[in-house]
Amino acid sequence: MPATPIRERAAPRSRRAFYDAYLNSRAWRDKRKHWYAAWLTAAGIEPSCLVCGRQWTLKAGHLHHATYDRLGDESLRDLLPLCRRDHKALHAIIDSQPTWRRVDRQTATVAIIAALRHVRAARGMSRRQSSTTSTS
Repeated sequence: MPATPIRERAAPRSRRAFYDAYLNSRAWRDKRKHWYAAWLTAAGIEPSCLVCGRQWTLKAGHLHHATYDRLGDESLRDLLPLCRRDHKALHAIIDSQPTWRRVDRQTATVAIIAALRHVRAARGMSRRQSSTTSTS
């Protein structure tokens, strides 16, 4: 039986308590397994972090909620694979910048993932350029 979605009028503390309890529940573990199996079926390949491409695993991978609208009864599309580092980075950006909290969560998530990819690609490019220059 799916967990009851969070009520919009619930106090922030009770929402957080519900969320924390849910992430430690069997229902969430089962949802992760179901998400993983569905990903493999649909994509035909192992999932990877949407930012850095690191392999995603049931043991160590994080699933980011692109929306909390159906928390406890998520659509598989509500969940996005991230590594721990990039999930923390995404939340740090959302939590520290009020602009992102004014935008709907799905839009913010997509934009922040794109920005994190861009930063990683730029860092990788500058590292490759500096190593090419030093070997010339």
